[in-house]
Amino acid sequence: MKERPKTLPPTLRDKHRYIAFQVIGERTFTKDEIKRAIWEASLSTLGTLGSARAKPWFIKFNEKSQTGIVRVDRKHVEELRFALALVTHINGSKAIFRTLGVSGTIKRLKRKFLSEFGWK
Repeated sequence: MKERPKTLPPTLRDKHRYIAFQVIGERTFTKDEIKRAIWEASLSTLGTLGSARAKPWFIKFNEKSQTGIVRVDRKHVEELRFALALVTHINGSKAIFRTLGVSGTIKRLKRKFLSEFGWK
């Protein structure tokens, strides 16, 4: 019989926070462009080591409303918000990231910050 690997207990797992954001720009952007912009902003502002510690992870993006969700380690929320605030261009087009809010669960984030943009 094959043994299953043991999972970490909840007290030892990494704690995450979810950031809701809106992209305001000259044109609409695709999911891949936003994903690349988040990663480049994280690397340029926080560096390789800072990005590794913050663990930014792109969750979802709605191209119609230009809003999305990114996951980050709870100790580095402000650092990622700072990195996103420094973005001025995405693929040569002027754009900025507007942080809508931070939450511990995706469900609460959608209900509190993204419901006005049509998220369910």
